[in-house]
Amino acid sequence: MIQKLVSFTVIFSLLLILLIGCTGEEDIKRGSLVPARFELPFNNTTVQLGQSIPIEVSIAAPSEVKSIKVYTKDSVIYEGPIDEIKKTFEITTSTWSFGTNQVSLETTINDGTKRLDHRIIKVLPITFPKEYSAEVLTVFPHATTSYTQGLEFDGDQLYEGTGGTGATGRSMVAKVKLNSGRIQEKKLLDEKYFGEGITIMGDKLYQLTWQEHTCFVYDKTTLQELSQFTYTGEGWGICNDGEQLIMSDGSERIYFRDPNTFGLKRSIEVYTNEGPVRGLNELEFIEGKIYANVYTQNQIVIIDPATGAVTGRIDASILALDYRKTGEVLNGIAYKKSTKQLFVTGKNWPNLLEIGLVAE
Repeated sequence: MIQKLVSFTVIFSLLLILLIGCTGEEDIKRGSLVPARFELPFNNTTVQLGQSIPIEVSIAAPSEVKSIKVYTKDSVIYEGPIDEIKKTFEITTSTWSFGTNQVSLETTINDGTKRLDHRIIKVLPITFPKEYSAEVLTVFPHATTSYTQGLEFDGDQLYEGTGGTGATGRSMVAKVKLNSGRIQEKKLLDEKYFGEGITIMGDKLYQLTWQEHTCFVYDKTTLQELSQFTYTGEGWGICNDGEQLIMSDGSERIYFRDPNTFGLKRSIEVYTNEGPVRGLNELEFIEGKIYANVYTQNQIVIIDPATGAVTGRIDASILALDYRKTGEVLNGIAYKKSTKQLFVTGKNWPNLLEIGLVAE
Protein backbone atom coordinates (compact mmCIF):
# COMPACT_ATOMS: atom_id res chain seq x y z
CA MET A 1 0.00 0.00 0.00
CA ILE A 2 2.88 2.37 0.93
CA GLN A 3 4.67 1.50 -2.35
CA LYS A 4 1.50 2.31 -4.35
CA LEU A 5 1.16 5.64 -2.51
CA VAL A 6 4.81 6.50 -3.17
CA SER A 7 4.42 5.54 -6.83
CA PHE A 8 1.26 7.64 -7.11
CA THR A 9 3.03 10.62 -5.48
CA VAL A 10 5.96 10.36 -7.88
CA ILE A 11 3.66 10.11 -10.93
CA PHE A 12 1.54 13.05 -9.73
CA SER A 13 4.67 15.14 -9.19
CA LEU A 14 5.95 14.34 -12.67
CA LEU A 15 2.60 15.28 -14.21
CA LEU A 16 2.59 18.53 -12.28
CA ILE A 17 6.09 19.36 -13.53
CA LEU A 18 5.03 18.63 -17.09
CA LEU A 19 1.95 20.81 -16.77
CA ILE A 20 3.96 23.70 -15.37
CA GLY A 21 6.61 23.23 -18.04
CA CYS A 22 3.96 23.48 -20.77
CA THR A 23 2.71 26.89 -19.69
CA GLY A 24 3.08 29.68 -22.20
CA GLU A 25 0.88 31.34 -24.77
CA GLU A 26 -1.84 28.73 -24.27
CA ASP A 27 -2.00 29.67 -20.57
CA ILE A 28 -2.76 33.22 -21.55
CA LYS A 29 -5.82 32.04 -23.44
CA ARG A 30 -6.99 30.20 -20.32
CA GLY A 31 -6.06 33.10 -18.04
CA SER A 32 -4.17 30.91 -15.53
CA LEU A 33 -0.58 30.53 -14.39
CA VAL A 34 0.34 33.80 -16.10
CA PRO A 35 2.11 36.54 -14.11
CA ALA A 36 1.00 39.32 -16.52
CA ARG A 37 -1.64 39.64 -19.23
CA PHE A 38 -3.85 42.10 -21.07
CA GLU A 39 -7.15 42.69 -19.35
CA LEU A 40 -10.15 41.41 -21.27
CA PRO A 41 -12.18 42.27 -23.14
CA PHE A 42 -10.66 44.25 -25.94
CA ASN A 43 -9.75 41.60 -28.50
CA ASN A 44 -11.22 42.44 -31.93
CA THR A 45 -12.09 45.96 -30.81
CA THR A 46 -13.04 48.20 -33.75
CA VAL A 47 -11.79 51.80 -33.73
CA GLN A 48 -11.45 54.64 -36.22
CA LEU A 49 -8.09 55.75 -37.52
CA GLY A 50 -6.43 58.19 -35.12
CA GLN A 51 -8.50 57.10 -32.13
CA SER A 52 -6.60 56.49 -28.89
CA ILE A 53 -7.13 53.22 -27.04
CA PRO A 54 -6.52 52.56 -23.33
CA ILE A 55 -4.78 49.20 -22.90
CA GLU A 56 -4.67 47.75 -19.38
CA VAL A 57 -2.09 45.22 -18.29
CA SER A 58 -2.88 43.14 -15.22
CA ILE A 59 0.07 41.90 -13.12
CA ALA A 60 -1.07 38.86 -11.17
CA ALA A 61 2.31 38.22 -9.54
CA PRO A 62 4.57 41.34 -9.56
CA SER A 63 7.31 39.57 -7.60
CA GLU A 64 7.68 37.03 -10.43
CA VAL A 65 7.91 39.61 -13.22
CA LYS A 66 11.33 40.91 -14.24
CA SER A 67 10.04 43.19 -17.02
CA ILE A 68 7.30 43.66 -19.60
CA LYS A 69 7.21 44.95 -23.15
CA VAL A 70 4.05 46.33 -24.77
CA TYR A 71 4.44 46.83 -28.52
CA THR A 72 2.89 46.92 -31.98
CA LYS A 73 4.52 46.06 -35.31
CA ASP A 74 5.64 49.68 -35.64
CA SER A 75 6.58 50.81 -32.15
CA VAL A 76 7.29 49.92 -28.54
CA ILE A 77 4.80 51.52 -26.16
CA TYR A 78 6.59 50.47 -22.97
CA GLU A 79 9.56 48.31 -22.08
CA GLY A 80 10.99 47.86 -18.59
CA PRO A 81 10.33 46.70 -15.03
CA ILE A 82 6.94 47.00 -13.41
CA ASP A 83 5.88 46.78 -9.77
CA GLU A 84 2.20 47.67 -10.08
CA ILE A 85 -0.77 45.31 -10.04
CA LYS A 86 -2.38 47.12 -12.99
CA LYS A 87 -1.02 49.62 -15.46
CA THR A 88 -2.82 51.41 -18.30
CA PHE A 89 -1.16 52.50 -21.53
CA GLU A 90 -2.62 54.90 -24.08
CA ILE A 91 -2.09 53.78 -27.67
CA THR A 92 -2.81 55.98 -30.68
CA THR A 93 -3.81 54.45 -34.02
CA SER A 94 -2.93 57.44 -36.21
CA THR A 95 -0.16 55.57 -38.06
CA TRP A 96 -1.84 52.17 -38.19
CA SER A 97 -3.07 50.44 -41.33
CA PHE A 98 -6.75 49.85 -42.03
CA GLY A 99 -8.04 46.47 -40.95
CA THR A 100 -6.22 44.03 -38.68
CA ASN A 101 -3.58 45.35 -36.27
CA GLN A 102 -2.01 43.59 -33.30
CA VAL A 103 -0.94 44.76 -29.86
CA SER A 104 1.44 42.42 -28.03
CA LEU A 105 2.57 41.94 -24.44
CA GLU A 106 5.85 40.15 -23.76
CA THR A 107 6.40 39.29 -20.10
CA THR A 108 9.87 38.24 -18.91
CA ILE A 109 9.70 36.40 -15.61
CA ASN A 110 12.59 36.13 -13.14
CA ASP A 111 14.05 32.93 -14.58
CA GLY A 112 14.27 34.54 -18.04
CA THR A 113 11.27 32.70 -19.47
CA LYS A 114 9.06 34.82 -21.72
CA ARG A 115 5.27 34.78 -22.04
CA LEU A 116 3.35 36.34 -24.91
CA ASP A 117 -0.15 37.76 -25.09
CA HIS A 118 -1.66 39.23 -28.29
CA ARG A 119 -4.80 41.23 -29.02
CA ILE A 120 -6.33 42.20 -32.36
CA ILE A 121 -7.66 45.70 -33.06
CA LYS A 122 -9.50 46.55 -36.31
CA VAL A 123 -9.02 50.08 -37.65
CA LEU A 124 -11.62 51.80 -39.87
CA PRO A 125 -11.21 54.82 -42.17
CA ILE A 126 -12.78 58.04 -40.93
CA THR A 127 -13.96 59.15 -44.39
CA PHE A 128 -17.14 58.12 -46.18
CA PRO A 129 -16.93 56.63 -49.70
CA LYS A 130 -18.23 58.86 -52.47
CA GLU A 131 -21.43 57.39 -53.89
CA TYR A 132 -22.05 56.95 -57.62
CA SER A 133 -24.74 55.38 -59.76
CA ALA A 134 -24.03 53.79 -63.14
CA GLU A 135 -25.72 54.94 -66.32
CA VAL A 136 -25.59 53.07 -69.62
CA LEU A 137 -23.97 54.96 -72.50
CA THR A 138 -23.66 52.25 -75.16
CA VAL A 139 -24.83 48.63 -75.42
CA PHE A 140 -22.74 45.96 -77.13
CA PRO A 141 -23.44 42.23 -77.68
CA HIS A 142 -21.89 39.69 -75.32
CA ALA A 143 -21.78 35.89 -75.64
CA THR A 144 -24.22 34.33 -73.17
CA THR A 145 -21.99 31.24 -73.12
CA SER A 146 -19.20 33.28 -71.50
CA TYR A 147 -19.12 32.94 -67.72
CA THR A 148 -17.12 36.15 -67.35
CA GLN A 149 -14.29 36.13 -64.83
CA GLY A 150 -11.91 38.67 -66.33
CA LEU A 151 -12.24 41.53 -68.83
CA GLU A 152 -9.49 43.78 -70.17
CA PHE A 153 -8.52 46.04 -73.05
CA ASP A 154 -5.06 46.15 -74.56
CA GLY A 155 -5.21 49.10 -76.91
CA ASP A 156 -8.35 48.50 -78.97
CA GLN A 157 -8.35 44.73 -78.41
CA LEU A 158 -10.79 43.36 -75.84
CA TYR A 159 -9.78 40.21 -73.95
CA GLU A 160 -12.03 38.02 -71.80
CA GLY A 161 -11.35 35.19 -69.37
CA THR A 162 -14.13 32.76 -68.48
CA GLY A 163 -14.78 30.08 -65.88
CA GLY A 164 -16.18 26.58 -65.92
CA THR A 165 -15.01 22.99 -65.71
CA GLY A 166 -15.80 19.83 -67.58
CA ALA A 167 -16.90 19.38 -71.17
CA THR A 168 -19.91 21.70 -70.92
CA GLY A 169 -18.29 24.71 -69.27
CA ARG A 170 -14.70 24.95 -70.41
CA SER A 171 -12.65 27.86 -69.11
CA MET A 172 -10.81 29.95 -71.67
CA VAL A 173 -9.01 33.17 -72.40
CA ALA A 174 -10.11 34.87 -75.61
CA LYS A 175 -9.80 37.84 -77.91
CA VAL A 176 -13.24 39.34 -78.44
CA LYS A 177 -14.61 41.73 -81.07
CA LEU A 178 -16.20 44.60 -79.16
CA ASN A 179 -18.86 45.62 -81.70
CA SER A 180 -20.14 42.11 -82.37
CA GLY A 181 -19.24 40.19 -79.22
CA ARG A 182 -17.72 37.53 -81.46
CA ILE A 183 -14.84 35.45 -80.10
CA GLN A 184 -11.94 35.90 -82.53
CA GLU A 185 -9.34 33.63 -80.95
CA LYS A 186 -9.38 31.53 -77.81
CA LYS A 187 -7.22 29.34 -75.66
CA LEU A 188 -9.06 26.62 -73.74
CA LEU A 189 -7.85 25.49 -70.34
CA ASP A 190 -7.65 21.84 -69.44
CA GLU A 191 -11.00 20.61 -68.12
CA LYS A 192 -9.69 20.37 -64.56
CA TYR A 193 -9.07 24.14 -64.33
CA PHE A 194 -11.68 26.74 -63.43
CA GLY A 195 -10.54 30.02 -64.98
CA GLU A 196 -10.73 33.31 -63.09
CA GLY A 197 -9.45 36.87 -63.57
CA ILE A 198 -7.08 38.05 -66.30
CA THR A 199 -4.71 40.99 -66.76
CA ILE A 200 -2.22 42.13 -69.40
CA MET A 201 1.18 43.54 -68.48
CA GLY A 202 3.65 44.26 -71.22
CA ASP A 203 3.45 41.45 -73.78
CA LYS A 204 2.13 38.90 -71.26
CA LEU A 205 -1.39 37.92 -70.27
CA TYR A 206 -1.93 36.43 -66.80
CA GLN A 207 -4.91 34.21 -65.92
CA LEU A 208 -5.79 32.96 -62.44
CA THR A 209 -7.58 29.75 -61.57
CA TRP A 210 -10.11 29.42 -58.79
CA GLN A 211 -8.98 26.54 -56.57
CA GLU A 212 -6.19 25.00 -58.60
CA HIS A 213 -3.51 27.38 -57.24
CA THR A 214 -2.22 28.06 -60.75
CA CYS A 215 -1.61 31.27 -62.67
CA PHE A 216 -1.11 30.78 -66.40
CA VAL A 217 1.09 33.20 -68.33
CA TYR A 218 0.46 33.59 -72.07
CA ASP A 219 1.86 35.54 -74.97
CA LYS A 220 -0.88 38.16 -75.38
CA THR A 221 -0.62 38.10 -79.19
CA THR A 222 -0.64 34.36 -79.85
CA LEU A 223 -2.31 33.18 -76.59
CA GLN A 224 0.37 30.51 -76.37
CA GLU A 225 1.25 29.47 -72.83
CA LEU A 226 4.67 30.68 -71.70
CA SER A 227 4.82 29.59 -68.07
CA GLN A 228 2.91 28.92 -64.87
CA PHE A 229 3.06 30.17 -61.30
CA THR A 230 1.62 28.58 -58.18
CA TYR A 231 0.10 30.28 -55.14
CA THR A 232 -1.75 29.38 -51.97
CA GLY A 233 -5.42 30.11 -51.43
CA GLU A 234 -8.01 30.89 -54.07
CA GLY A 235 -7.64 33.06 -57.17
CA TRP A 236 -10.48 35.47 -58.03
CA GLY A 237 -9.58 38.78 -59.67
CA ILE A 238 -6.34 40.24 -61.01
CA CYS A 239 -5.15 43.55 -62.46
CA ASN A 240 -1.87 45.48 -62.49
CA ASP A 241 -0.48 48.98 -61.95
CA GLY A 242 2.27 48.64 -64.55
CA GLU A 243 4.77 47.37 -61.97
CA GLN A 244 2.95 44.84 -59.80
CA LEU A 245 0.22 42.27 -60.23
CA ILE A 246 -2.75 42.96 -57.94
CA MET A 247 -4.85 39.95 -56.90
CA SER A 248 -8.02 39.19 -54.93
CA ASP A 249 -9.09 35.91 -53.31
CA GLY A 250 -12.74 36.56 -52.41
CA SER A 251 -11.96 37.98 -48.98
CA GLU A 252 -11.37 41.62 -47.99
CA ARG A 253 -7.65 41.24 -48.78
CA ILE A 254 -5.82 42.34 -51.90
CA TYR A 255 -2.32 41.05 -52.66
CA PHE A 256 0.49 42.73 -54.60
CA ARG A 257 2.76 40.29 -56.44
CA ASP A 258 5.95 40.35 -58.48
CA PRO A 259 5.09 39.78 -62.17
CA ASN A 260 8.30 37.82 -62.74
CA THR A 261 8.05 35.41 -59.80
CA PHE A 262 4.48 35.85 -58.49
CA GLY A 263 6.08 36.34 -55.08
CA LEU A 264 4.02 38.25 -52.54
CA LYS A 265 5.26 41.81 -51.94
CA ARG A 266 2.56 43.20 -49.64
CA SER A 267 -1.16 43.09 -48.96
CA ILE A 268 -3.91 45.45 -47.88
CA GLU A 269 -7.33 44.98 -46.29
CA VAL A 270 -10.23 46.79 -47.93
CA TYR A 271 -12.38 48.76 -45.50
CA THR A 272 -15.06 51.43 -45.48
CA ASN A 273 -15.85 53.53 -42.43
CA GLU A 274 -18.33 50.77 -41.51
CA GLY A 275 -16.12 47.70 -41.80
CA PRO A 276 -14.47 45.24 -44.21
CA VAL A 277 -15.63 44.74 -47.79
CA ARG A 278 -15.54 41.01 -48.49
CA GLY A 279 -16.16 39.13 -51.72
CA LEU A 280 -13.78 41.24 -53.81
CA ASN A 281 -13.86 39.68 -57.25
CA GLU A 282 -12.85 40.95 -60.71
CA LEU A 283 -10.37 43.85 -60.58
CA GLU A 284 -9.35 46.71 -62.86
CA PHE A 285 -6.69 49.37 -62.26
CA ILE A 286 -8.04 52.75 -63.40
CA GLU A 287 -6.28 56.11 -63.04
CA GLY A 288 -4.41 55.10 -59.90
CA LYS A 289 -7.29 53.31 -58.16
CA ILE A 290 -8.44 49.66 -57.97
CA TYR A 291 -12.01 49.01 -59.12
CA ALA A 292 -13.49 45.75 -57.79
CA ASN A 293 -16.73 43.87 -58.32
CA VAL A 294 -18.27 42.78 -55.02
CA TYR A 295 -19.42 39.20 -55.57
CA THR A 296 -23.22 38.63 -55.60
CA GLN A 297 -23.81 42.38 -55.18
CA ASN A 298 -24.62 44.88 -57.90
CA GLN A 299 -21.83 47.08 -56.63
CA ILE A 300 -18.33 48.14 -57.64
CA VAL A 301 -15.99 49.63 -55.05
CA ILE A 302 -13.14 52.05 -55.76
CA ILE A 303 -10.09 51.33 -53.58
CA ASP A 304 -7.01 53.32 -52.65
CA PRO A 305 -4.17 50.86 -53.40
CA ALA A 306 -1.89 52.47 -50.81
CA THR A 307 -4.22 52.04 -47.83
CA GLY A 308 -7.16 49.79 -48.76
CA ALA A 309 -9.68 52.53 -47.97
CA VAL A 310 -12.80 52.50 -50.14
CA THR A 311 -12.98 55.97 -51.66
CA GLY A 312 -16.04 55.35 -53.84
CA ARG A 313 -18.96 52.99 -54.41
CA ILE A 314 -20.82 52.47 -57.68
CA ASP A 315 -24.42 51.31 -57.49
CA ALA A 316 -24.96 49.15 -60.58
CA SER A 317 -28.41 47.85 -59.64
CA ILE A 318 -30.03 49.36 -62.72
CA LEU A 319 -27.62 47.42 -64.95
CA ALA A 320 -28.59 44.07 -63.47
CA LEU A 321 -32.27 45.00 -63.56
CA ASP A 322 -32.31 45.96 -67.25
CA TYR A 323 -29.49 43.96 -68.85
CA ARG A 324 -28.87 40.80 -66.83
CA LYS A 325 -31.76 38.90 -68.46
CA THR A 326 -31.07 35.20 -67.82
CA GLY A 327 -27.44 35.77 -66.88
CA GLU A 328 -25.90 35.56 -63.44
CA VAL A 329 -24.08 38.13 -61.27
CA LEU A 330 -22.40 41.34 -62.34
CA ASN A 331 -18.72 40.61 -63.01
CA GLY A 332 -16.23 42.11 -65.43
CA ILE A 333 -14.68 45.60 -65.56
CA ALA A 334 -12.60 46.89 -68.48
CA TYR A 335 -11.12 50.34 -69.03
CA LYS A 336 -10.03 51.63 -72.43
CA LYS A 337 -7.27 54.07 -71.57
CA SER A 338 -7.03 55.81 -74.95
CA THR A 339 -10.65 56.96 -74.83
CA LYS A 340 -11.21 56.78 -71.05
CA GLN A 341 -14.21 54.48 -71.56
CA LEU A 342 -15.45 52.20 -68.78
CA PHE A 343 -17.13 48.88 -69.63
CA VAL A 344 -18.84 46.26 -67.49
CA THR A 345 -20.70 43.00 -68.00
CA GLY A 346 -21.79 39.92 -66.04
CA LYS A 347 -21.53 36.16 -66.09
CA ASN A 348 -23.50 34.92 -69.14
CA TRP A 349 -25.01 38.35 -69.74
CA PRO A 350 -26.25 39.05 -73.29
CA ASN A 351 -24.70 42.53 -73.27
CA LEU A 352 -21.47 44.33 -72.52
CA LEU A 353 -22.13 47.92 -71.41
CA GLU A 354 -20.20 51.14 -71.67
CA ILE A 355 -21.15 53.08 -68.56
CA GLY A 356 -20.77 56.53 -67.09
CA LEU A 357 -20.71 57.43 -63.40
CA VAL A 358 -23.15 59.90 -61.87
CA ALA A 359 -22.20 61.31 -58.47
CA GLU A 360 -25.04 61.18 -55.95
